[in-house]
Amino acid sequence: MKKLYIYLFFVGLILWSCDRITDLQPKQNFDEVVPVAAINAIKVNYPEATKVRFTTIEKSKIFQSDFDVKIDRMSAIVNNVGVISERYRQTDFAALPDKIKTYLNTNYSGVAFINACQQINKEGKIEGYKVMLKDSKHITLIFDTTGTLIMNVSDNPNGGNPSGMPPPKLYFIDKNDLPQVIVDFLAAKHGDYKCIKVGVVVESNSKNYSVVISQNFTTFDYLFDEKGNVLKSSSFGVNAPSGRFEDKPITINDLTTKIKSYLDKEYKGWQFERGIAFIQNGAIQVYNVLITYDKKQYSLQFDKDSNFLKKEQVGVGGNDNRVEIKLIFPKDVPATIVNYLVSKHKDYKYIQTAIIIDKTKKTYWITILSDNEVYDYTFDESGKFLSVKEIEMKFPENKIYDRPLEPKDIPIKVKEYLDVNYKGWTFQRGVMVYAENKLLGYVLAIKVGNDYYYINFDASANFVSARKG
Repeated sequence: MKKLYIYLFFVGLILWSCDRITDLQPKQNFDEVVPVAAINAIKVNYPEATKVRFTTIEKSKIFQSDFDVKIDRMSAIVNNVGVISERYRQTDFAALPDKIKTYLNTNYSGVAFINACQQINKEGKIEGYKVMLKDSKHITLIFDTTGTLIMNVSDNPNGGNPSGMPPPKLYFIDKNDLPQVIVDFLAAKHGDYKCIKVGVVVESNSKNYSVVISQNFTTFDYLFDEKGNVLKSSSFGVNAPSGRFEDKPITINDLTTKIKSYLDKEYKGWQFERGIAFIQNGAIQVYNVLITYDKKQYSLQFDKDSNFLKKEQVGVGGNDNRVEIKLIFPKDVPATIVNYLVSKHKDYKYIQTAIIIDKTKKTYWITILSDNEVYDYTFDESGKFLSVKEIEMKFPENKIYDRPLEPKDIPIKVKEYLDVNYKGWTFQRGVMVYAENKLLGYVLAIKVGNDYYYINFDASANFVSARKG
């Protein structure tokens, strides 16, 4: 009888395991088995977990486990040795803090809400929020407990997410785990700075690093590839130039009807390749669109009203022997080419990285953005420089400027907002933003405890956006 009880006990244990770990095989890596340490970490930390699933974030290294605990839908990021680094509890839009809902309604009106999670600690206390959206690309927004934005991650910095591709996977690391080349870049450019957040963005065959730092009342947001190349950068805060132009990748769905109509008329059968929108104070000023037409590729510019400005043929044009243009990831650009670009441009971002393959040879075709100018490079198969064409951008004249904001000039409405959302705040510095003597808005740096926040209000003192610094 005793042997029977022991037998039933082990059968029950097996059934428990099967009920709670019902699909341990990462769906995107059928040849990979979830490490026992990762499975045990979920069992030990969440003994009541049911419907447990694992998916791979980074092969053989980082996994996400999704599971239920009673009525809560949960997830955790766990590594191959069983260390849980992030814990989340799913929520919905209605349960988000009012400030996050205001931010989303103001800055992402019309963008589809996918889901939201509360980031929690071991004791279940909320430490922040993660919100996922979807329009022409997947967007992940990270907020702190006050509802202030910390990080913004979207897919494929080289031009949006191809249809049907899964969203990028994101997990967070310590700044000391950054590749040394990125550490060196930040030290050389910023000297003494505060690191706010570091994320690893895994997408398809590439791994990028999203890094948010703060220095001198300004937040700097970078996206690097594994080689330390800057794929995207922006800044926000009191000392960020108000009249600056920022760039963001766009997809064919972001093109206006007027631009598409022009292309349909002038380049019948055109194919969209890449696009960039140049933005000033939240408004698009210039569109730069890369298309293929009649076996050639062209860079076309349109103004903020979608009127055609200019065009340039790019790449190796006019070669009817060309058989293929193969897009590659920036990390796959040979070191000889990277070193050449670094020697010519202090900072740059990739617009397109590709290999042109014809019957006799391969040519690297690299298009970059540096100081708001586009450079179209070609290199031979060994990485030897062949040619460069500078594509001058037509920007509107910059008539935006700042004036210092004195404490006595802070609008009552701004103070009331800060009193409600940032209790105990103290004013550090601020500016009023003008265009041709017309007030556009306010940017304030405030301190709450040991944390700094940079907050933007419009001319009527309505909240627009905020970043943690």
